Amino acid sequence: MLRRQPISDTPHEQTKAGNQDESLKGPIELIPAVSDSTGAEPRPYTYQLKPEEQQKFLKSMTDMATDEVRARAKQLSGEAEPPAKSTKKTARPTITPELQDVQMHVFDLTNTNEPVLVLTATATIPNARIPLQYTTALVTREDIYGELHKVFAQTTDNQHLDVIPKFEFIDAVDVDGDGRGELLFRTSRESGTAFNIYAVIGDRLWPMFLGKTGS
Repeated sequence: MLRRQPISDTPHEQTKAGNQDESLKGPIELIPAVSDSTGAEPRPYTYQLKPEEQQKFLKSMTDMATDEVRARAKQLSGEAEPPAKSTKKTARPTITPELQDVQMHVFDLTNTNEPVLVLTATATIPNARIPLQYTTALVTREDIYGELHKVFAQTTDNQHLDVIPKFEFIDAVDVDGDGRGELLFRTSRESGTAFNIYAVIGDRLWPMFLGKTGS
C-alpha cells in the first residue's frame, strides 16, 4: 500500500531489507487471482473430508497414478527395446514405480457435494535400464455409488517434454463468474510454459482456455 508522506527538508536514507543479490530459495507457490466486479460471490471449493475418507481417496488415487506411470514406462520400454531374435520367452523385470511429491486436492466445484479429486506426483522406477524422472497428473470424480471415474490423466518424463507436457496443478477458480469452479494448470514443455483452464463435465475435462507456450 502506498501512503502519501508530508514533504520534509530532512533527507531520509533508504535502507535495504536484506541482501538484494541473494537468490530465492525453496519452491515458488503460484496463487491465482480473478478480477471480476460483477461475478458470483467467491467461495472456497475445498471438499471437507474425514480422516478415513482422506486416506481412502489417497490410496485409490495413488494406485491409479502408479498404474499410469507403469503404463508409460512399459510403452517407453517397448519403444527402446530391439526386436527379439529368439523365440524363447524371457521374463521381463517387474515395473514398480515409486511416487514422490504426492499432492492431492479434493474439491466440490459445483456446490453439489460431488467431490472432484486432483493428484500430481513425480515418480521413479528403481533399477530401470533407462533412469527417467516421471511426472503424472490425474483428475477423477466420485459418483453416487462411491466409485472414482478417471476424468483426465497425463504422464510424461524428463526426456519427452517436447512431445508430452508436464501438468502442474495450481488451484480451482471460477473464471467465468457462474459460481462453478474450474481447474487451473500450468503446462511445461521444453519450449516454455503456459496456463490452461479446464471445466469438469461428466467424465471429461473440457478446455476453456489454452495458453500459448512461452507466454
